Amino acid sequence: TLEELNPSVALLRKTAEAVGDFRKTPIYIVGTDCNAKRNIAKLLANSIIYRYLCSEDLLEDVLGGKDALAAFRESDEKGYLEVETEGLKQLTSMGSLVLCCGDGAVMNSTNLGLLRHGVSIWIDVPLELAVNDMLKSKGAQAISDPDSFSQAMAKLRQRYDDLKERYAVSDVTVSVQNVASQLGYSSIDSLSLEDMVIELLVNIANG
Repeated sequence: TLEELNPSVALLRKTAEAVGDFRKTPIYIVGTDCNAKRNIAKLLANSIIYRYLCSEDLLEDVLGGKDALAAFRESDEKGYLEVETEGLKQLTSMGSLVLCCGDGAVMNSTNLGLLRHGVSIWIDVPLELAVNDMLKSKGAQAISDPDSFSQAMAKLRQRYDDLKERYAVSDVTVSVQNVASQLGYSSIDSLSLEDMVIELLVNIANG
């Protein structure tokens, strides 16, 4: 919910304890795109008084929407990576920024190198979350169609397998499922955004 994107007093206190010396260092969030990843990044930014940006949103604004971005990425991967590189060059010069990155940020060595200007974090989300978000954007018929889910999952799984080694070069890796398990939850449904942000902050401070 939108209320969850406003940090509680307890989270702000823990933020003050954990942030320490990394103030103004940009933070880059990578991993499979979904609402959970974006909302965790937003709450992190709100908690440490950083600006939040999403590179995919910026590209969608330039190109004219999600479908236009997807078509561009599939038809001209080289051009997509070049655009991502130019965007990262501009954004990595900004301090006090949480940037939620698209997959282009990890798809070549140039872009990976640009992420070294800050702290990179791989938020490893269950692929089901990303598939459900994808199908919701296509309407009720896609959500209820088991074939649509299977096809979307197969496509996303292939992309994940292709990129997971590149995600893994991040400074910090935080798995949604592992955090839920560590906190004793039987399901990730019990996990809150604040739980995830606290785990991110602890890992950044210890890193």
